[in-house]
Amino acid sequence: MIDRESERSWLRSQLTEGSRQLLVVYGRRRVGKTTLVTEVLDGLATPSVYHLCDQRGPTHNARVFAERCADVFDDVTPAVDDFVDAFRYLARRADGPFVVALDEFSYLVEEDETVPSVFQTIVDETLDGTEISLVLLGSSISMMEEGVLSYESPLYGRRTGQWRLEPLAIDGVRGFFPDYDPTALVSTYSVVGGIPAYLEQFDLEQSLLENVERNVLRKGSFLYEEPEFLLRQELREPTTYMAVLEAIAAGATRVSEIANEIGRDASSLSRYLQNLSELALVERETPVTDPDGRGMYRLSDQFLRFWFRYVAPNRSTLEQGHTESVRASIAETFPTHVSWTFEDVCRQSASRPSFPVSCSRVGRWWYGKDEIDVVGIDEQTERLLLGECKWTNSPVDEALLDNLEALEPEVRWHGSQRDVTYALFSKAGFTAEVERLEADRDDLRLFTVDDVVGLFDPNV
Repeated sequence: MIDRESERSWLRSQLTEGSRQLLVVYGRRRVGKTTLVTEVLDGLATPSVYHLCDQRGPTHNARVFAERCADVFDDVTPAVDDFVDAFRYLARRADGPFVVALDEFSYLVEEDETVPSVFQTIVDETLDGTEISLVLLGSSISMMEEGVLSYESPLYGRRTGQWRLEPLAIDGVRGFFPDYDPTALVSTYSVVGGIPAYLEQFDLEQSLLENVERNVLRKGSFLYEEPEFLLRQELREPTTYMAVLEAIAAGATRVSEIANEIGRDASSLSRYLQNLSELALVERETPVTDPDGRGMYRLSDQFLRFWFRYVAPNRSTLEQGHTESVRASIAETFPTHVSWTFEDVCRQSASRPSFPVSCSRVGRWWYGKDEIDVVGIDEQTERLLLGECKWTNSPVDEALLDNLEALEPEVRWHGSQRDVTYALFSKAGFTAEVERLEADRDDLRLFTVDDVVGLFDPNV
């Protein structure tokens, strides 16, 4: 288990504090929920049962769960008809603290909408007076939020804690590739993002392009059809969702543009975009200075960005096993692809407590054709951060700063009272003149890619 120390500490403390718990751990598929929970359970002195639910309905799963419980007590498997029966058996046999983890609980809810009511009975009645804690895991974010966490759910108010597990930030990715320099780390992150199951596929002994060819481009490899598999598992109309994602990846960022691209009425897209947002595959972005303004959609998952840029358009070629030409195309255009990821990493770094300019909110800014890569604001201090990022092999010169300063009056936020700081982020460093300017000015900050990645170090 790499990183996730905060999540492990939270889960461990909840399950050892001495009172009965109902915990909810959820997040997109392959983000590491199962590994997190099973590792924590293995480290506890408390006996436990882990059961991975499948889509064969509550009755089948209850019987398999009861069998697992009986194994713990070296019993004959009890005859049960539902989860209430199974937990009654467990309540009779468990003497003292005990932990039950039900993975993919969302499958049960999907198959039978009465499942939350059944578990309300289990929590309120069957487990009352016991020391049996329950951990519910789910990959369907919408199903867990609506069926378990929402006000309308029968389980509302029963949970004692919840944690939505997010993809790793770049500091977590470094745990998979400890010998990579910051440039290689950002490049790798631009391919597989922060999903642990994807990161595990890459071989440290191979180059990035070799890993891409072997694990992404090659038919039959783990990541070759992963987006399609993900959508088929989570959504009822995977073909339409694929079309929406392809349209966004191709540059259609507004609802009307996406609708035109896929031949659908714009009014019908809100449900699809909402579901993709709940799966953390798409996000609606607004200018950071105007959070209620008109927004646009973008792919929020790094691997999807890579897949839709290089795999989806070349499926016919790749299906025939011809990976060499696609690999060559990636090598030629890859710096442009990574540049977008570098911007995203820079925005993440500006949100870190270790960043030297305090920002309460960080994002992009645009108006018409004008755009600024990194904009941070702090309402309390009226501080405005304006930053530009360059992923090129040439050091950044004064022209980038001049352009940024020229755009500053166009950013409408707090008028003339604001305190403006400029930031330049560069893969290849800066010219001597720009470095001299930083030494002479209090309102200019320079960050190399090493600086940016270093800001994610928890010890900084």
